[in-house]
Amino acid sequence: MEKIEGPNLEQWLKQQQNRPISEAQAIVWLKQLLEILDLVHNQQYLHRDIKPSNIMIRPDGQLVLIDFGTAREITRTYLTNGGGMTAISSSGYSPPEQMRGQAIPSSDFFALGRTFVFLLTGLSPEKLYDPHLDILQWRHHATHVSPLLLDFIDWLMSTAVNQRPSNAEEISRRLAEIEYKLTENTSATVNIGGLAKTEIVNNPTTNNTVITPPKQPEKLPLLSWFAALIVSLLLLWWVSLAFRNTKFAALPPDYGQAPVKQGKVDYFPYEEGKDSQGRVAEFNIAVLSVEYKWQLGSTYQIKYNDQIMSLDSLKSNLEQEGIQKIMENPSEIISVGTASCEGDITAEQSRALERSKQIQLLGKKIFSNTPSVKGYRLLNLGQFQRKDCQASLDSTAYQRSIIIIGVKKQAEGVILDEALRDRLEKKPFADFKLEDYSLGSIDKFKTVPSNL
Repeated sequence: MEKIEGPNLEQWLKQQQNRPISEAQAIVWLKQLLEILDLVHNQQYLHRDIKPSNIMIRPDGQLVLIDFGTAREITRTYLTNGGGMTAISSSGYSPPEQMRGQAIPSSDFFALGRTFVFLLTGLSPEKLYDPHLDILQWRHHATHVSPLLLDFIDWLMSTAVNQRPSNAEEISRRLAEIEYKLTENTSATVNIGGLAKTEIVNNPTTNNTVITPPKQPEKLPLLSWFAALIVSLLLLWWVSLAFRNTKFAALPPDYGQAPVKQGKVDYFPYEEGKDSQGRVAEFNIAVLSVEYKWQLGSTYQIKYNDQIMSLDSLKSNLEQEGIQKIMENPSEIISVGTASCEGDITAEQSRALERSKQIQLLGKKIFSNTPSVKGYRLLNLGQFQRKDCQASLDSTAYQRSIIIIGVKKQAEGVILDEALRDRLEKKPFADFKLEDYSLGSIDKFKTVPSNL
């Protein structure tokens, strides 16, 4: 029997302080579970105990339905006899007919709907049930969810059996329609936002200073000369920053390698690092857009414009950005795992490791057809620990970003960890510093060859 690594959804939501999942995450998970239920029902079985504690989440974010101890084979005799069997029920999740010992395939759909009530509200269905009206008062606890998906969940949970969907295929079709409509709406919103931003940027009322020369030359007082000198120095400073492609941002004196913008990817070209014997390897760094960030308090979720993204969606976006070409033929890809300053250091270091594994899974999907890539490594930097760190506010440019490192031109026998650490210390990228991380010190810094 396969051992499943990871928490069940009840435990997982508790780890998130019972914060409801997003609509996008709900759709991703619904699709996964519908595939499983379609398989189960096609094998002529009912699960009969679908609930959050019987659904586990793997390290790669995939859901697994467990505990088939209550499963029952669907036979002609069973259906002819009205589904008579031992009543199996889980409070808040089982439909009325199942509690009477008459479970049918749509009983599993009812329980699936109740499971997503829990995930979308953070509340047990038991607490939301109104016994006087005999209804589930849940929709006002899920105001972040569109009416389309709310109606869809209610459809799954219809008390009357004949008002529920009859099979998983029917549910999947309707879910696909909902996803399409929601995507259309989101696209329209994004386009409008983009136009608004363009209008602001191109507003003709920008600060253009027109200097009119005086009609007659006059002797300038000392203060005016001093002011002119300051203005000249500022202009020179602006010009130098422009050549560094930093959008005229004021940079600290210890700011490292400046990014080269490649679409949404912040790219830092190859730089040498040396091991203790002077042997060289070259490393580049790619921040997979500052818009993609790890969700605070979550091990697996990635946020993009306040929406939770799946790995497949992120892969598609990065491929459109041309990430394979941007990385310039690396021989290895190193996936960097980091975690926020909130929480226990041991737990956060574990979270950072799991995140590095998630990035590696993403990397393997992206670079599977890149001939130069021969191997993958994990780099767990642990918890961000700078003194000014606040859990809800990034202290550095890439504190919660998704980062990969490319390796190439390794000298024979080079100690890769030493060379990489040398590169990150002597030629850091942007405002990144190894000292800010709990596993960044020389005795803890370590990459792990991995082929997940």
